[in-house]
Amino acid sequence: GVTRHSSYGGDAADTWAKANREIFVMLQIETPKAVAAIPELAKIPGVDMLFIGPNDLAGSMGFLEQLTAPPLQQAFFGAAVKIHASPWVFRLLGGLAELVFLFWFILRKRHRSGAHWVILFLLFNPISLHEIWREGHLDHIGAFLLYFGIVNARAAFAHKKSTLRRYFYAFASIGWKFTGILAVAFYLPRAVPLGWQSLWRRAVSFFALACGLFFVLQLLPGVLMTPFAERGFLVYAQYWHHGNGIVHLFEAFGYAAAHGVWLVQRGILLVFVLSAILYMLRRWNYYDMLYFSLGTLVVLFPVQHPWYYFLLFPVILLSLQWRWLFALVCLVAPLSYLGYIAPLKSAGFIVVSALWFGGCIIHFTRRSQYRLR
Repeated sequence: GVTRHSSYGGDAADTWAKANREIFVMLQIETPKAVAAIPELAKIPGVDMLFIGPNDLAGSMGFLEQLTAPPLQQAFFGAAVKIHASPWVFRLLGGLAELVFLFWFILRKRHRSGAHWVILFLLFNPISLHEIWREGHLDHIGAFLLYFGIVNARAAFAHKKSTLRRYFYAFASIGWKFTGILAVAFYLPRAVPLGWQSLWRRAVSFFALACGLFFVLQLLPGVLMTPFAERGFLVYAQYWHHGNGIVHLFEAFGYAAAHGVWLVQRGILLVFVLSAILYMLRRWNYYDMLYFSLGTLVVLFPVQHPWYYFLLFPVILLSLQWRWLFALVCLVAPLSYLGYIAPLKSAGFIVVSALWFGGCIIHFTRRSQYRLR
């Protein structure tokens, strides 16, 4: 203590001053009352850090060993928002990253009709306003990297110099948010045939194999070194399905949430198979099959969160035929947040799904002739 320190010739006043400067004061948040008081606790002079004790907070809220329970997750996020009430730097980074891409895009496409409207939509649609400008998420960067990969994958048979860019952007998008794996579906080998041969040629192309290998290598460290798969499944089954109306329907009939998620995933795979069959029977062209499958994946995916709708941004940029429908779906996608409100937990999902499948019916019935690719 200070007395012993003074006995060795030290100065007690200096000791107190140094202790006050160097001692780290941390307050641990372990109860809902403490969460509510975070703004006042952060103003206490001398407090250096606020720390959330997840297990203690879970126990005090009645969710011991249930860290993925929605009320507890909301408490975690609410506490983080109160601690970092205005992380404007990170939010600006998200918005500036989008502005850089859109500036490049408008320079390249400034002579095309409608390009300016597309730019305005990508900047100011509800998903971008909330997820990028308000929350600061950077998931859209993976979607824009995917766009670059798609453009170079589609042009690879005509421009040899685009081959390296094709791999670079696809790998960068996979590394950012795994979305780059979709570039494989847009790859056009030289003299691509129609029907099942088209699907086979894309699946066994060197580009597809390289992207698949890179995708697996990205996942491997997490699978081997952490309980990645188990944690991911628990998040899907216990929390992230909160807005999926199909899972809620299965739960109403006595199925567990995990079983409902499993059934939804298999249903999406069935949609992929049926779409491929219609393509091979020449009823749909290749891009109708691809865009319908991608949209259905995003709309029905067990993870009902608006940031997954960033996957639709490349299609909005690329396809005149599907642009209007994907744009409308992005406009209503934030309704999935109604999943947090128990009486309305399926409402957003029902609206988005009805709009998507209704729009698809209109799209296919209005097109009497299809250009096969």
